[in-house]
Amino acid sequence: MTRILFFDMGYTLVDEGEVWQRRCIEQAATEEARALGLSARDIFREIENASSARLPQYRTVAKKFGFTQVAPYRHEFERLYDDAPQVLSALARKYSLGVIANQTDGLCNRLENFGIRRYFSHVISSWDTGIMKPDPRIYTLALEAAGCAAHDAVMIGDRLDNDVAPAKSVGMQTVWVRQGFGRLQNPLGEADTPDYRIESLSQLLKIF
Repeated sequence: MTRILFFDMGYTLVDEGEVWQRRCIEQAATEEARALGLSARDIFREIENASSARLPQYRTVAKKFGFTQVAPYRHEFERLYDDAPQVLSALARKYSLGVIANQTDGLCNRLENFGIRRYFSHVISSWDTGIMKPDPRIYTLALEAAGCAAHDAVMIGDRLDNDVAPAKSVGMQTVWVRQGFGRLQNPLGEADTPDYRIESLSQLLKIF
């Protein structure tokens, strides 16, 4: 019986579209990018290619072009998906909710600022644990913190490599939200084939 639903952050609860557009514009304005004749669109396309190939997004692009000046990720341009508050409110009436995410320091504060911290009983961050997805140990830690068996837990995320595959490897159920760069991925086999595929958070209410 499902007891807890864990969510990823980026491109799952939070739309990072403006973050990445601005980051590419900022990167294209550096001397290194200008010397190579790279536009913001060129850089964005390379990020898409890295995502599709299941490679670290920005690190892969920086290495390919030899960037030593790397545009920062700016959290202030993140936007909560419009349907997130309603979906979380509805699900929290039936299940415990949690977050498992690769995030920098201050995740709980960002959740507060978005007005959704109150929905989550457990917030597991790579910053706090020192473990980054897709390492399955971060999922094991989350299950231990929640006191929940893996088969009673669900991971909801946008990426097959970071969310679906490692969660499945520890025995969790999985939902793939096909938003953002993760939608460019395709399952490679049973190990990363999600139990459910959805196009938006609202569709969770038809499952749970």
